[in-house]
Amino acid sequence: MQDTPALIDPHRPWILDRRDDPAEMNWIQTLFNPMGKSSKLHFSRAWTFMFMGRLLLYVVPTCVVAVLAIAGIQTAILNKPVNLGPVPVPTLLVPFVVFVLVTEYTSFVAHMRRLAEAGRSTLLAGIVLIPLILAMLAFAGGVAGGIAQHETQAAKAAMEKEIAADTVKAAAAKAEADAQAKDNPNAANTPQRRGPPAEPKTARETAIGGGLGLAIPLWMLASFGAMLWTLLYVARIPNGGVGEFRTGSHIPENEALRRPYETA
Repeated sequence: MQDTPALIDPHRPWILDRRDDPAEMNWIQTLFNPMGKSSKLHFSRAWTFMFMGRLLLYVVPTCVVAVLAIAGIQTAILNKPVNLGPVPVPTLLVPFVVFVLVTEYTSFVAHMRRLAEAGRSTLLAGIVLIPLILAMLAFAGGVAGGIAQHETQAAKAAMEKEIAADTVKAAAAKAEADAQAKDNPNAANTPQRRGPPAEPKTARETAIGGGLGLAIPLWMLASFGAMLWTLLYVARIPNGGVGEFRTGSHIPENEALRRPYETA
């Protein structure tokens, strides 16, 4: 008859593997040292910290500013853009962006350590960097598209300015516009925009807007896929790589001496 394993943590009686003892976890090593190994529970605690940190640093400031704006309090200073490298970020989201960049590295480290402890290839940890890489490529493509769009708008504005300066061309353009209005009378009834014209965007604003418009949705979608891979595979690999794939610390050290895919 097998002896009942000793209680590892009185506050967490469900922990059955001594390697998962929370008291033995070194947060600095788990998050910043890619050369070590992390047990199943230590990895899960680190990943939960990074996930909840990102979630709270985005949701809490955004909701607070929204409530303040509804209450009539000026929030312009919180939405003022701050340049983090080439990208302008609203002031309230600066901590979120900095935390995301830091946790891209710490997540990679935590995955490397977990995979190393489980006897899997540490190259798989590169999967968590795919969202960032895709976002950078999308940002570069969006910036190129934004620059091309701005050049097209600038060329159109220059042509309109040239036509306005030339009385002959201006008269011809007016005659063409009148002819189009006569052919399409409904266009004349289209409501016109009221108020002063919008300030034209600079080349930098157009380029960054195009880059972020592609990068952010792609990063979010790819991050969701990486999150599923982490939760369904990495976080469920048994300590030492032997035993059944399960959630939580359910397997004592003296249980499951073979890998689940090995037969007797």
